Amino acid sequence: MRRSRAPVFVLVIAVWLGPLGTAAAQSVDAIVSRALTEHPELAAARAEVDAARARLQQAGLRPNPMLDLAGQQNVAGPDNSVSVGVTVPLDLNGRKEGRMAVAEREVELKAALLAERARRLRAEIRLKVGEVLAAMRNLVVTRELLDVNRQGLALMEERVRRGAAPPLEGSLVLVEVNRLDAAHQLLGSRVEVLRLQLKALAGLPPEEPIDVGGALEAPAVRADRGSGLARAAAVRPDIRAARAEAAMARARIQKEEAEGRWDASVNVGYQRQEIGFGLSGITDRGGTRPIQDTFHMVGGGLTITLPVRNRNEGNVKAAQAETRAAERRREFLELVVRQEVTAAFSQYEAARRSLDTYGRGVRDVARQNLDTVRQSHGLGRIPLLDVIAEQRRLIEVENGYTEILKQVYDAAVEIERAIGEAS
Repeated sequence: MRRSRAPVFVLVIAVWLGPLGTAAAQSVDAIVSRALTEHPELAAARAEVDAARARLQQAGLRPNPMLDLAGQQNVAGPDNSVSVGVTVPLDLNGRKEGRMAVAEREVELKAALLAERARRLRAEIRLKVGEVLAAMRNLVVTRELLDVNRQGLALMEERVRRGAAPPLEGSLVLVEVNRLDAAHQLLGSRVEVLRLQLKALAGLPPEEPIDVGGALEAPAVRADRGSGLARAAAVRPDIRAARAEAAMARARIQKEEAEGRWDASVNVGYQRQEIGFGLSGITDRGGTRPIQDTFHMVGGGLTITLPVRNRNEGNVKAAQAETRAAERRREFLELVVRQEVTAAFSQYEAARRSLDTYGRGVRDVARQNLDTVRQSHGLGRIPLLDVIAEQRRLIEVENGYTEILKQVYDAAVEIERAIGEAS
């Protein structure tokens, strides 16, 4: 009679011996790749890069020449004049070079900011996928355990109906089934909410289906701390952006100094004049004709801007101050990046140690404890409540193991984010 209790929980251990992942529908790399291609914010950043390139094209163009047209008519006589002139600004003393230097550094800055936003988005999506996979793992554990307990409930109800077990044990198993069912529904809703958050993060419409596949496994970390620090200093886009900002500030000094130097414009012109008097003169043939003639004149000139009262000193000093500020921001950012890389590797190493300990000395022991309690219950040595309590402890252990897996996963993603590229 007592041994017949064993089938109620005999299948529990099998829950944690089988695979916990689901069929891969969309890998994290596929989701990241699509987000980097289609995300509206990145599309806007790419448009800003295009705008900066257009400004670079504009900076290389010389000022347009100016056409002057004028005419005069004497209202009291026949005198009149028409003049045409062209003025060409020379754009001297490095003005063009200064404009282009600033525009070139702006293109570098916008491109680095685009790469920086992509770096952050890539890491944010990977972290959110980790949350989805962790919730799915807990959901699978709960669902499989719920199925096992439902089978046990059916067996227990049959035994209670035959009088082979007290009604209290049937009620205890029913409570456990209902508790697991409620937990399963909550976990299912959490998975759906996390999927919606992932869609929003990846720039996908909420109605588009997305099914994250794969196991909760950390990306491979192929760099060590030393090489990670060196690579972060070399390739991380926010450092590149800070350096480009400092370079653009230095180029702005060059531009403002050029604007404060002398400049010149060349002008050429043509004038046609008709001048006469209200009298008649005698021609060489003895006839008469009005005293009037037409004159054609061509001329040129040079207009020089003299920087006597305004040498653009204020803008030069402002550009110098902006350069100092940009350099200080760059130095601080490089220090922060070193700290982020060091912290990411420390977090990863600690999480790996915890995972190894959890895998060797926690999960196996918890399974063995549940198996021992189950067998003792089957022999009638302990009550059903002890089996249920041990089962709940095993659920806590598995949930804790999921959390450790996620910490290792998150730490690996943080290393990738801190370095600035896939490690």
